[in-house]
Amino acid sequence: MESLALLAVLIISPAMFGGPFALLLTCFRTKNISKTRRGIIYMLSMFSLITGLFLILDNISRGATFIGFIGIASSGLAVFRIRLLHNHKNN
Repeated sequence: MESLALLAVLIISPAMFGGPFALLLTCFRTKNISKTRRGIIYMLSMFSLITGLFLILDNISRGATFIGFIGIASSGLAVFRIRLLHNHKNN
């Protein structure tokens, strides 16, 4: 039973924490975002988006669906902000 709980945590964690953490990384020091930081944001957003889609499409429970929507929304917003900041910096 402990391994099942650990597996559930590993499946839900990227959607629950990856997207909001990626969004949080876009909020500090927006003038000079390095390539490494952008790569980390994109990677966290990708994991959050994939895991969120998995949670929504499998229709596990309402809680998992809600966590999936949070992951997708926050990762999409993080990618939008990083692209917006990158385009603003180039202009």
